[in-house]
Amino acid sequence: WFPTGGGKTEAYLGVAAFAMAIRRLKPNLGGYDASRGLAVIMRYTLRLLTLQQFQRATTLVCAMEMIRRDFSEKWGAEPFALGLWVGNKVTPGTTADAHAVVKARQDGRSGNLGRGSPHQLTSCPWCGSEIDDGKGHIVVDTTLRRTSIFCGDKYGQCTFSKGGSSGQPVPGLPVRVVDEEIYHRPPSMMIATVDKFAMMAWRPEVRSLFGRVSKECERHGLLWPGHDCGTRHHGAKGHPPAKVVDLDPIRPPDLIIQDEFHLISGPLGTMVGLYETAVNELSSWQLEGEHINPKIVASTATVRRAEDQVRNVFMRRVSIFPPSGLDVEDNFFSVQRS
Repeated sequence: WFPTGGGKTEAYLGVAAFAMAIRRLKPNLGGYDASRGLAVIMRYTLRLLTLQQFQRATTLVCAMEMIRRDFSEKWGAEPFALGLWVGNKVTPGTTADAHAVVKARQDGRSGNLGRGSPHQLTSCPWCGSEIDDGKGHIVVDTTLRRTSIFCGDKYGQCTFSKGGSSGQPVPGLPVRVVDEEIYHRPPSMMIATVDKFAMMAWRPEVRSLFGRVSKECERHGLLWPGHDCGTRHHGAKGHPPAKVVDLDPIRPPDLIIQDEFHLISGPLGTMVGLYETAVNELSSWQLEGEHINPKIVASTATVRRAEDQVRNVFMRRVSIFPPSGLDVEDNFFSVQRS
């Protein structure tokens, strides 16, 4: 029960920050490794909305990462990060695609060669400096399979610029915009579109987002059946040799945020409901014999049939927030002013 501009996104981001942080405080609960892995999935129905919210969410994750660096003994060694998981006409599917697009821009060739671009942030969310992929602010390491986006601050004063982050294990802004890199190193929070989850049936890589993996490459990250890392890598381009190691189970996502829920209706709602069964199962885990499901927070513009829609898509009971209260002008969470 909030008007437009009432702060729904800020409320989401606040809940997401708690969800990402609280699992770091009990990193071994139930035998699952919660010090890493995807904690929050933030989903939208329209690609345009994801790009708008990506900038705002990046500012939050930058703030969380700054706190983590100052208190790493409490919040862990694994950096907080944000992923953007949308169609490959927007973001690259592989590191090779990202490398081709960045090289073309640096060579002065326009266009994206039919591929998505890693250049999704035009300015640094921390200090506001310009980010230009044609000026070397986006660096692709094809050996590590890592695409780094740096703040364009030429004086190196911003902690996320090339000069400011040179001593960090993962330099640059805490964002991942290449699908392949999101599978290998799942971020703490991921912004996605609902249609992207249709790939679950076709790509075994998606299982790593839900912690359903048992192997890790010391160079590239999490692995899935049919991976191309073999058992080890020789040293290459200044990087040391790396081997494939066994892994403890990683805790699946704890929170799913569904924005613009009223748009998921009709045939789209039927398809999303089918995939939602799989998402719920993949995000579930066991704790002392109890089945733990992810928490779902959704916003809708049509409260009237919310219960029916929640049951049809998520098969859950609904709890409307904030409750309507006694006075329409003052529900404790918001106050109407003339």
